[in-house]
Amino acid sequence: MEQVLYQLPDGWEWHKLKGLTTKIGSGATPKGGEKAYKPSGTSLIRSLNVHDCFFKEAKLAFIDDEQANDLKNVAVESGDILLNITGASIARSCIVPDEYLPARVNQHVMIIRPKKNVDSKFLNYLIINPKFKAQLLWQGAGGATRQALTKTMVEELDIPLPSQLEQKRIVEKLDALLTRTDTAIEHLQESVKLADAFSQNGFDVYFAELSNANSELPLSKLVDFISGYAFKSGDFSSETGIKPIKITNVGVNEFSENAEEFLPADYGNEFQRFTAKTNDIVIALTRPIINGGLKVCRVPESYSGALINQRVAAITSKNELWLDFIYLYLQSSRTKNYVLEKSKSLNQPNLSITDLKNFTIPFPTSDQAITKAVSDCNALITKARNAKIEVLEKVVLLNQLKASILDSAFKGEL
Repeated sequence: MEQVLYQLPDGWEWHKLKGLTTKIGSGATPKGGEKAYKPSGTSLIRSLNVHDCFFKEAKLAFIDDEQANDLKNVAVESGDILLNITGASIARSCIVPDEYLPARVNQHVMIIRPKKNVDSKFLNYLIINPKFKAQLLWQGAGGATRQALTKTMVEELDIPLPSQLEQKRIVEKLDALLTRTDTAIEHLQESVKLADAFSQNGFDVYFAELSNANSELPLSKLVDFISGYAFKSGDFSSETGIKPIKITNVGVNEFSENAEEFLPADYGNEFQRFTAKTNDIVIALTRPIINGGLKVCRVPESYSGALINQRVAAITSKNELWLDFIYLYLQSSRTKNYVLEKSKSLNQPNLSITDLKNFTIPFPTSDQAITKAVSDCNALITKARNAKIEVLEKVVLLNQLKASILDSAFKGEL
């Protein structure tokens, strides 16, 4: 997507970015990489710290004075704009708060240092404008998305620039409008968390009542288990064959499909005992908890007949109703707490197949009672999901409003 120059208002002019800056350049990583980082010292800013219009302190790295001196050519100054130039976070941009200076940047982050007649916040707002960002992301013939921005690409960007007084006015207006919009978005995102908490609390209360009314049985008395096989790395190929179910497929109540790896077709017979079917439950045995949720989900129809790989367990039964109930119970806080306790480790957390088999659940004595429990729990999930959808639709509308505000600002219409 070539950058399209539109008609500017009186007093505005188009400039190449290189003519508006005193520095455009990316950083470097200290010798030794992450192992060379220090517990304190000069900040080393990486792409994970740079987000659109805000700096994220989490996982900020540090280097000592000697390392900082080696990287003195990529020192960050007050008012510098930082731009991510590689990977999934490409084109994210922010101004680093002075409290994190002195600082350096690594090779995935570019420093853009405006001249004195260019307001840093004005330029940063321009970069995060979705239409401008789209032009930044799409470069070259055919509109192929590049996974890296070069210095030349950035230098040659066309920038619409008004007077300093007008830049200041626009920044003040954007600060006020976008702050209100972002605050509204934050409140809505909190509502999403509340919907999740509502659903989780409903589960926990419901299952606590079941525990009082029913005896508990270990999972091993109710269902069968498949402990994944340690297929060799050489067994996998991009050729068509049998799909594996690896730990990367297993998310929190979500199965992640990956059609890029296959096992040989004749493994279907040889490793039949490791075969999963549609709606089997799969659970991660290594690092089973992520972002506060248990990595457990159902096998989709597209993976029926797939072979279970190591560090994944499958729970299977001919009784679909029982599987439905067990899957819902595995989403309870009691299950998560049990898994956390059993997978404690000084190294990476691992849940054993034995501990999984020994986990006890309150199990209703009749299919009628199980059917009611499944129906009640699914109703809770649906209610929470619908509430989240409604909130997320409002977030989308607010983000569209932000995009419209930013677009108007750089056409002189704000």
